[in-house]
Amino acid sequence: MQTRTAKLIEIFNIGEERSGVFDLPSKLWPSPGQYLPCQRIQTKPDVLPTSLFPLISPLDSLALGPIPDSWLPGDRITFLPPQGNGYTLPPTARRVGLLALSLSPAQVLTLAHPALAQDADVSLFFDAHENQSSLLNHVPSAVEVVPLSALPETLSWLDFLAVEATIPDLEPLSALLPSSHLTFEGQIRIRTAMPCRGMGECGVCGIRTHHGWRMVCSDGPVFPLQEVLHVAG
Repeated sequence: MQTRTAKLIEIFNIGEERSGVFDLPSKLWPSPGQYLPCQRIQTKPDVLPTSLFPLISPLDSLALGPIPDSWLPGDRITFLPPQGNGYTLPPTARRVGLLALSLSPAQVLTLAHPALAQDADVSLFFDAHENQSSLLNHVPSAVEVVPLSALPETLSWLDFLAVEATIPDLEPLSALLPSSHLTFEGQIRIRTAMPCRGMGECGVCGIRTHHGWRMVCSDGPVFPLQEVLHVAG
């Protein structure tokens, strides 16, 4: 798989996410949920790759993160083309929910613009902590921000739910959602370490699903929601 190089142009924060802009051609932009395995090639090159995901940004720009603290503007990186399965927003969805449990919703919010473009009503289920309040400045004004506590009573309204979660989040998420067949389509992106550049060889990102063990880096990172809910530990 061909590697390419890019330059880190700018660094800024989107909520808690340290984000960056690279001189990356638009044809190589990852879609929501996909990632770029990247390694810095400065005097002290990175040993392991960093997975960079698209974050909420204006329609004509691409923000990627989370940017490691050691990376600085002007650094050059090598990267692979977009990897993994991203979100697939159903074209008929008119009531879309976005949810991030213990994480900043800056990544799942990349679905906001596509959903609004197909005339969907979009709700972000989010309880902003003090250090996350600045993230709300990046949320499109047409997106309704509602507290997480409103999710259970809103489930019957949804056509589609996109979730951003860590592996430890799966148990509380299962408690929020019914074990019976969901009345809406749902997808979940699992955020975890993926050190083998998406080859699925190291096993570090293994996750238990209803179809057995899967690798987040190669089988995901976006999975059908029901595939990972209520899985016995």
